[in-house]
Amino acid sequence: MIASGDVTATSAVLWARLPSSPTKVRFEWSTSPRFRRATRPGATVRATPATDFTAQIRVARLRPAKRYWFRATAVATGHRVTASFRTAPRPATRAPVRLVVGGDVGGQRFCRSATDGGYRIFAAIDRLRPDAFVANGDLVYLDGDCPAAARPEWPNIEGGFANVLDVDWTNTAALREAVREHWRYNRADPFTQRLLRRTPMVAQWDDHEVVNDFGARWTYWNSANRGRPGYPNLVAAGRAAFRAYSPISPRRRIYRSLRLGRHIELFALDARTYRSRNDAPDGPAKTLLGAAQLRWFENGLARSRATWKIVSSDVPLSIPTGSNPGVFGNDGWTAFRHERDALFRFLDRRNVRDVVFVVTDVHFPQTIRYDVDANGDGDRLRLHELVNGPLAAIRLSPVPLDPAAGASSLYAEGGIFNFGYLRVSSRGRLAYDVRDIDGRPRPGSALTLNP
Repeated sequence: MIASGDVTATSAVLWARLPSSPTKVRFEWSTSPRFRRATRPGATVRATPATDFTAQIRVARLRPAKRYWFRATAVATGHRVTASFRTAPRPATRAPVRLVVGGDVGGQRFCRSATDGGYRIFAAIDRLRPDAFVANGDLVYLDGDCPAAARPEWPNIEGGFANVLDVDWTNTAALREAVREHWRYNRADPFTQRLLRRTPMVAQWDDHEVVNDFGARWTYWNSANRGRPGYPNLVAAGRAAFRAYSPISPRRRIYRSLRLGRHIELFALDARTYRSRNDAPDGPAKTLLGAAQLRWFENGLARSRATWKIVSSDVPLSIPTGSNPGVFGNDGWTAFRHERDALFRFLDRRNVRDVVFVVTDVHFPQTIRYDVDANGDGDRLRLHELVNGPLAAIRLSPVPLDPAAGASSLYAEGGIFNFGYLRVSSRGRLAYDVRDIDGRPRPGSALTLNP
């Protein structure tokens, strides 16, 4: 397995997991597919049991808008895998950029299809040759399993792993192994591997990388499981596996931004690590992002000189979401209205324009426009939220939007596997549509925005 991620104009993170449990992996990279001008001697990284024998390295001093090939070699055995990526344009360059946004992979027993030989929707993404795949979250469902015959209409390639809800959370070794088996299963998918061999990813986590509707700093999961011991162990195992299997620099936070030419700055949020309890009363003390991330986010939006500020959020702004919200609280921004509304006021006060949120999480596609005078100054704030998914999970139907958000629905559809396809032209025009499992645009989903 091999992948790249967080690619900028001059840097990238290279990732690999090789067979035979190597202890050392050598990375090399070159602008030549035959590695005639490879970086030598390259860089050797230890692949240890602590990272489930995955290895990654951040490389710098790359050339902008250039195709690179890289390879990872197990030093002990000589086993080698090769992939490629293209660096982003320089921040001042007016170049077109194409992004695919998707999430929700293998949920509710919609696992690797035995009929198709895997997650064939990734083949549709691969055919588009995007510049990056924004993996918006729920890349695994630890609180699920994959029996072969669980769904007659969707026979699975069986996964032998356990649902983490059925594992003793105080048994850290068993818990860690169950978590890793989910990741190995999804990353063994041939369609996923083919995509990641030539398309860099921007990885985020959401709830199912740990357990439904969780918060990382909580002392217990929810009120129905208040007395179950070992919840911090589950969070730690989920976080460690996400970091091991995601091409993100180990020294970087999950929330971060990437500049992709003149027209796009991509902000990836982390709505799991710092959040208050979902069922806590809303108000100034309740936070989804945490004070430090919120300051970083607001300042980044206000200072950005990119034409479009694309925000990849793990949860939606105005779609109520969550399991049993009457008891456990809503899981998205609708349970954190105070912070959401304060963010809208900030954007309105600072006249931050051309902000687009991209979201998965709710298992149906919807395009939403916000048009509000958030701070009451007579100048209106307009932004858009582009919701898509699932890639392969239960398909749900749209629900009424939060009436307090100033939102209107431009398109909504239920019952389909799908992803979002976003393009910005060299002149700065943004085009977006929702694509189905075979890559066909969904009727009514097309949106065109001028900056």
